[in-house]
Amino acid sequence: MNIRVAALPVMLAAQMLLSGQVWAGSWQQGGAVRVATEYDTNPAMDPAYRGGIWRSTVEPSYQLKRTGDANELHAGLALQVARSSNKILSQDRDNPSVFMDWRRQKERGEFGLSARYDEVQTRISEVDNTGPNSADNTRATRTISGNWSESLSARSTFALNGAYNKVSYKGGSLVDYVTRSGSMIFNYAWSERSRPFLKMSYADTESAGNNTLSRFTNALLGWGWKVEDYLEGSLQAGKSKTSGAGMSKQAAAEVRYKGQRAGLALNADRQVSPSGVGGFVTVDQVKGSWSYALSERSNTGIDLEWRKNHFLTNIVNRTAGAWLQHELNSRWGMRTYYLHKISERVGFGTATSDILGIALVYTHTDF
Repeated sequence: MNIRVAALPVMLAAQMLLSGQVWAGSWQQGGAVRVATEYDTNPAMDPAYRGGIWRSTVEPSYQLKRTGDANELHAGLALQVARSSNKILSQDRDNPSVFMDWRRQKERGEFGLSARYDEVQTRISEVDNTGPNSADNTRATRTISGNWSESLSARSTFALNGAYNKVSYKGGSLVDYVTRSGSMIFNYAWSERSRPFLKMSYADTESAGNNTLSRFTNALLGWGWKVEDYLEGSLQAGKSKTSGAGMSKQAAAEVRYKGQRAGLALNADRQVSPSGVGGFVTVDQVKGSWSYALSERSNTGIDLEWRKNHFLTNIVNRTAGAWLQHELNSRWGMRTYYLHKISERVGFGTATSDILGIALVYTHTDF
């Protein structure tokens, strides 16, 4: 981990803030600290149930934002410091993340550039690839991306997006890789409540030491809809082609409801993404989340997820969680949560885990 390199975008943004002469405008900065402790009955997701751990984390973060005229700058950094009661089952962690986004509004569109770096536990990032009993290692991701959009008429918009990702692993048998991707989207506002769109995407990935590219292309036709301000969603369907797998169907559906006190989000789709086991992995997933405002300061919710990997062997992951959040005042908040996980992989059996935790969050905006 190189904190100095990871923090460079925020340091540059802070220099612009202190100079006061690079851009005139409104600057805001804020910070937060999350302190949590939790008990995980099976962190390795091992079918043999080898033991649980206590895990404590401290996550400070800082953000800087500049608005005004046509330019907007948003930068931030965070550090997750995690300590485990059993270093064999779960390593101690000091994982940084940093980002910087720049957006420039034009008369009929927008242009933007983004840079990101983050480190995350492979048991989280590669859960669809490695299944139960995966090693506790670290994935580092470096991303540079850009987007451009233009209004072709009062109702139609055309957009281009591109990204370069470099992924590396610290420890374990996963293979580093580089991904280049791009997409083209055409939107047409049929009415205030109906928006058809066409999306075409391309991505290729190359594993370290391998000169052979794996490619993925797709074309999707979709429709975004809205009912007043409380219900909206989208539907899309099309075909995709992956190296070595040929053509396949692809579809996605999403519904979001937001009432005065309750909220509901449902999502089902098929995702194709690069992985540390080589090439692309296809994952079918279904997600659902429900939240309810108990009072002005208290909220509760339930999250459900089902995912199935279609790569080397089928891996099925299911999670169910519940949480309760209470705002103590304008800056302090407390959250208790419970999560039940199930992972199934052919030849490895079924692994389960229960996580129970409590977190205290301090947030200070615009200081």
